[in-house]
Amino acid sequence: MNLIEMLKGELSEPLISSLSQKAGVSEDQVKTGFAAGIPAVLAGILKNGAAPGVLDKILPGAGSKTEDVLNSDGDSLLEKGKSMLGGLLGSHASDLTDSVSASSGLSTDKAAGLMAMIVPVITGFVAKIMSGNGWSISDLLGKIFANKADISASLPQGLGDSLGLANLKLPDVNIPKVEVPKVEIPKVEVPKVPPVSYGTVQEPKSGGGSLKWIIIVLVILAAIWWLLGRTGCNKTNGTHMTDSLSSKVDSLGGKVDSATGAVKAAAGVVAGKLNEAGDFVRDLGASQVKKLPDGTEINIGENSVESRLISFIEDKNKPVDKTTWFTFDRLYFETGKSILKAESQEQLKNIAAILKAYPNVHLKLGGYTDNTGDAAVNKKISNERANSAMQELLKLNVDAKRLEAEGYGQDHPIASNDTPEGRAQNRRIDIRVTQK
Repeated sequence: MNLIEMLKGELSEPLISSLSQKAGVSEDQVKTGFAAGIPAVLAGILKNGAAPGVLDKILPGAGSKTEDVLNSDGDSLLEKGKSMLGGLLGSHASDLTDSVSASSGLSTDKAAGLMAMIVPVITGFVAKIMSGNGWSISDLLGKIFANKADISASLPQGLGDSLGLANLKLPDVNIPKVEVPKVEIPKVEVPKVPPVSYGTVQEPKSGGGSLKWIIIVLVILAAIWWLLGRTGCNKTNGTHMTDSLSSKVDSLGGKVDSATGAVKAAAGVVAGKLNEAGDFVRDLGASQVKKLPDGTEINIGENSVESRLISFIEDKNKPVDKTTWFTFDRLYFETGKSILKAESQEQLKNIAAILKAYPNVHLKLGGYTDNTGDAAVNKKISNERANSAMQELLKLNVDAKRLEAEGYGQDHPIASNDTPEGRAQNRRIDIRVTQK
């Protein structure tokens, strides 16, 4: 359960427009404020969780509505927000506004005013989620603590360190003990049931007939298996064969024999589904906190590309080659463009953290599209997308010497282009370790 995404899901265009008018800033600047404000508010709640009465004053009542906050005039919202911001972050509130100022182009005063108006809205979202899920403050703190790695990665640079988020422990919130009365369970006498006779079972005169049919069925199944295996091995085409084979196998969980080029793919389909935007959302399995060698903690799914990439890097028996690729599972682009969607940032920050923790590792990014449209155009956009993802990693302070990018267009699909789900899986970015 990703609390940041849950809170972002509460945002609406009317809400953003209203705040834009109240704060006298653009809607894009409001969105920038929320991107920084949501993890900051969650971090502040966790930091103040053990302080008596602090959260009771900051969090609105469970019945509060965002509409009530927005319908108030700008001045009262501003004053209320300043008090909340100071209560949550203390002296670090200025660090947050300075960061928003730098990233949005707003003056410091404008950024401070915007964040003061945003904070009451975010706390309203938090109260709404608590009410909808029946959470107590103790439950909320537990959820935030479980998302600590994601929150830390989403905070403006330096704010997590100044708040000491990495060293925060789950606050000890006193919960009244409830005495559970002992219940005497009456003994129930189970009546004895007399044995039942079902009569004599006649043995078949000959078992040879059944055995003969079992053998025939097994032979047919073996023949089908052999035919399917040969069909699957003959489907690969194109000049970039090793990259194609490894991309397909990585998605299916199989292995590539680099000496023969033979693929041993596990049967089955990648678990996931299309969202409303037409992106393929993979099932990443249970969420877990992974502690990297440098002490950084990241929150990843057990089936995520981060988990599989770390396993490959740490396994000394797996050498670097040109056949082992990993498919990003949370990297999405705007339709027909090389502009990354906002939800892609979480995984890019995780990859940057992994590269920081393993300083000898170098990566290559490969861009791919489905087969819709002109092949030359697809090759161009796939190259732009691969480089766009690489540029985002460079912005996260990854050394340019450790990265390279290339687009392969509609070649080397990992799923059928005959279905929307398959095409969505083929629109992807893969990574390959080139040094470890």
